[in-house]
Amino acid sequence: MKVTLLTLGCKVNQSETAWIEAGLVQSGANIVGLDENPDVCVINTCSVTSKSDYQSRQLIRKAVQTGAQVIVTGCYSELNAWETKRLNGSIRVVGNNDKTSIIRMITGYSSSPSLTLDSQKRPGFGKSRYFLKIQDGCSHSCSYCVVWRARGPAKSADPDIIIEQVRRASDNGYNEVVLTGIHLGLFLYRDHAGKSMGISALVERILAETAVGRLRLSSLEINEIDDRLIGMMKTGRLCRHFHIPLQSGDDHVLSLMKRRYRSDAFIAKVNNMVSEIPAISIGTDIITGFPGEGDPEFRNTMALLERLPFAYMHVFPYSERPGTEAAGFPGKVDGVEKKKRASMIRDLSEDKKRFFIDTLINGKFNVIIEEGLKKSFTGQSGYTGITDNYVKVFIPIENTGHPHDYPAGTCLDISILGRKQSMAIGKPVAGL
Repeated sequence: MKVTLLTLGCKVNQSETAWIEAGLVQSGANIVGLDENPDVCVINTCSVTSKSDYQSRQLIRKAVQTGAQVIVTGCYSELNAWETKRLNGSIRVVGNNDKTSIIRMITGYSSSPSLTLDSQKRPGFGKSRYFLKIQDGCSHSCSYCVVWRARGPAKSADPDIIIEQVRRASDNGYNEVVLTGIHLGLFLYRDHAGKSMGISALVERILAETAVGRLRLSSLEINEIDDRLIGMMKTGRLCRHFHIPLQSGDDHVLSLMKRRYRSDAFIAKVNNMVSEIPAISIGTDIITGFPGEGDPEFRNTMALLERLPFAYMHVFPYSERPGTEAAGFPGKVDGVEKKKRASMIRDLSEDKKRFFIDTLINGKFNVIIEEGLKKSFTGQSGYTGITDNYVKVFIPIENTGHPHDYPAGTCLDISILGRKQSMAIGKPVAGL
C-alpha cells in the first residue's frame, strides 16, 4: 500500500507524523509523494493562524484530487471538523487524541512508542537530530490562541518511557535529542505514589541515565526556566539554547494577551542567563499588531528587543482566530501597519543574528551535520550543520581537507572562521 504523509505546523506535528510513518513502514506500507498515486493520504493540519487554516484546506483539496483515501488530523480539523468534511464527503477526520489509531486504520496493525526511532531517519526531518514529543496540550489560555482548545489540557509522558526512547535514539546513532511539546514547560508527571516530576527533574534524569551527546529543549516560557536548567547547561550536554516566546515588550499588551509575566522579569531572567552561560543563544517569538498595540506600545516592544541580546526572532503579524477572547477586543490594528511593524522587527532580527555570529568568530563549537554535501547560497560545495547554541554553520569542502564525507548526523568539532550574510562559516578542528 502506498501512503503519502503531509504535515503543516509545529515540531510536535512533525514528530507525530514521523511516529505515524514509523508504524506504517514497519507494517509494510510504502511512503510516497503526493504525485506518486498514493492509495491513502494523511494530512496533519495546523490552525495557529488564518494562513495555516488556508494552507490546511489547500492541502486537503490537493490530496482529494489524487483519488486517494484522505485522512485528516491535527488542529485545523479538530476545530473545524464539519468544514473539513464539507470539502469532500469521503474525508475521514481523526481527532488529535486519536492519532495513534491512524496506523491501525490503514494497515490493521497497532503500534508502539518505540516506532518513532526508525521513522526519523528519512531525509528532511530528524535524520540528524531526534525529535521526541514528551508533552501535549496546554492548561493556559492566552487570549489570542486556539491551540489549547484544539489540544486539550496539558498532559505528560511517562519519564520511564522517555528515558528508554532517549537511550534507543542514542544507541541508533543520534547525537542530539530535542524534547518537544505543545507547552513543554508544563511537563509534569505524577506516578501512582503521587510523586511528581517537572521538566528540570526530567532533564537531570535524562543526563544522568543516558549517554546522549546533546539534549535540546524546544521552547519554554520565561517563568519556566529555573536555576537548575541554567546550571545543567554548564555540563556541555544540555544545549546552550533557549527559545523563549516574548510576544510583546509592552506590559499592557502582555496583560491583554493574558501572558503570565511582565517585561521587567523577562529582562532580568535573560540578562542572568547571558551572564551565567557563555555564548548562549536566546531566541524569541513576537506578535505585531495585537489589538490595543498603538504606537507607544510598539515603541516599548522595539526598545526591549533592541536592549536584549537575542540571537534571532520569529515575527508574526497578529492573526485573529475565531472564538478567541482577543477576537472581540477593540483597538484593531490595520493590516498594512501590522506588516510594517513585523518588517521592522525582522530587520532588527537579522542585525542581531549577524552580531551574535560575529561574537563567536574564532570560537570552537560542536556541530551536528544536518545536510550532506551540496552547494550553498555562496555557490560553494560543502556541509551545513548546527551548533549546540543553535547557529547554522556552513563548512566549505575546501575547509575539510580532502577527501572527507560527513553524512547527516555526523558530530564534528569546528572553529567558526567568519560569516557570510547570516550564516557562520566553519572549519573542522581537533577535539574540543
